[in-house]
Amino acid sequence: DLAREAAGVAAGAVVADPRASLVELPRGATGVEWGTDLSFVGVYVRALLPGGAAEQSGAIAPGDQLVAIDGDAVFDATFDAAMARLAAVDAEARLEFFRGDRTELLAAVGRSQAAPGAATITVDDRGERREIVVEAGANLRDALVKDGIDVYRGTTAWTNCAGHQMCGTCIVDVVGGAAATNRKSNDEEGTLNLQGCEPSCRLSCVTFVYGDVEVRVRPDRDGGFFGSATSGSAW
Repeated sequence: DLAREAAGVAAGAVVADPRASLVELPRGATGVEWGTDLSFVGVYVRALLPGGAAEQSGAIAPGDQLVAIDGDAVFDATFDAAMARLAAVDAEARLEFFRGDRTELLAAVGRSQAAPGAATITVDDRGERREIVVEAGANLRDALVKDGIDVYRGTTAWTNCAGHQMCGTCIVDVVGGAAATNRKSNDEEGTLNLQGCEPSCRLSCVTFVYGDVEVRVRPDRDGGFFGSATSGSAW
């Protein structure tokens, strides 16, 4: 292990740890399905494509953390920034991986997992405003409901799925701080588009808050589905 650690450092590895490894893979054909968590910071190996370059290398496994690309540390970069760096590689990318979870990786580079901070949700409930302080990473719907705020229109107050991501009725309008939330998935976007929602609208049950945001609950919308303005009933 000490020899492998020394070899890694000599080759320009970012992490001096026997759990780290350097692998050269062709850009655009790494054979890796990349993943990240809801904070969109840090990248890990979600899966290896059968027969792909990563699987054939024998040095990479699902769950490995991406540490660096051609010597440039990306373990604390956003997912988009890390993928942009990978796309900028000319031909072959020298990738550094760490065998372990993110907490172990941060410990290996001399950092501790940051304690969750606080985030403030400012709520506009038909002109009545209030603030809710939550732990960063909190689910938006759960925070609103816990504070007694109604996120449902009409009969969907009784027919909703209770936050199980099935009914598409817990719509809010994120009028400020959208960048402090997780990104909107294609499924969420499609559900909101069917209901004629503004681009700033979100399904609160799949929205996570990482910083201060401002939301309007039960916003008006034009669609005729899922308890919307024209239907008045649940899906």
